[in-house]
Amino acid sequence: LDSFRRAKLRLYLEQLKQLVPLGPDSTRHTTLSLLKRAKMHIKKLEEQDRKALNIKEQLQREHRYLKRRLEQLSVQGMERIRTDSMGSTISTDSEQEVDIEGMEFTPGEMDSVGSASDAEDHYSLQSGSSDGGYTHSRRLNARLS
Repeated sequence: LDSFRRAKLRLYLEQLKQLVPLGPDSTRHTTLSLLKRAKMHIKKLEEQDRKALNIKEQLQREHRYLKRRLEQLSVQGMERIRTDSMGSTISTDSEQEVDIEGMEFTPGEMDSVGSASDAEDHYSLQSGSSDGGYTHSRRLNARLS
């Protein structure tokens, strides 16, 4: 019974060797060194997973914000075309420009459907990118010509 348990442990250690990246001195590893390397590898993978989840959440917030902003701009564009069709000349696609470089929107510019968390989505996007403490905030001015 004891030899069966040891054989099973040996099998598991061999499987662990296949999963854990071993260093250049991988000629002979003790069980302790293999377990320590496995522990470090797991911590590294957990950190990568945490970072990936943060990036995913940030991208989801950005997507929601941009989708709402696109809807706002579409509604504004439709209102402009309606206004133009009531007597003035209809604007062409080339006349409708949106300067999005350096855009920053205040919560008041959010649509009435948006919630407080929607407004926070945009601000969390701005604060999410930092290079050693320096955060660059830009002001966005949407213009329809």
